Amino acid sequence: MDIERIGRRLFQVAGVICLLTITVLSVLPGADRPHVFGSGNVEHVIAYIGTAFFASSLPGLRGWRVVLLLSAASLAFEGLQMFIPGRSPGLDNWLASTAGALIGLALAWAFAAVVRSRLSIAPR
Repeated sequence: MDIERIGRRLFQVAGVICLLTITVLSVLPGADRPHVFGSGNVEHVIAYIGTAFFASSLPGLRGWRVVLLLSAASLAFEGLQMFIPGRSPGLDNWLASTAGALIGLALAWAFAAVVRSRLSIAPR
């Protein structure tokens, strides 16, 4: 197995883990959800940057699809939070998540361009 394939697999595994983590954290009751930063919106942006960065390596989520999926998932999670104790939905959280997904995709594209130029890997 060559380095390119190993790297791609590692990114794909990280993408799946990020997607699962966001899903679990989005539906936890408020008292059970850990807070890392003072602002929930900062947490949303950072979580969705990482998720989009890694999940964009998954075959079905290349390009804008990852942003659309993450934005739609965030909107659905915000709606579900109306029924979860200690959680409250917010349009600002959805916008922060979508912004994070856009930034993550841009970083993934930049990273891929650098890797391709340095390692002479053909785009897929």
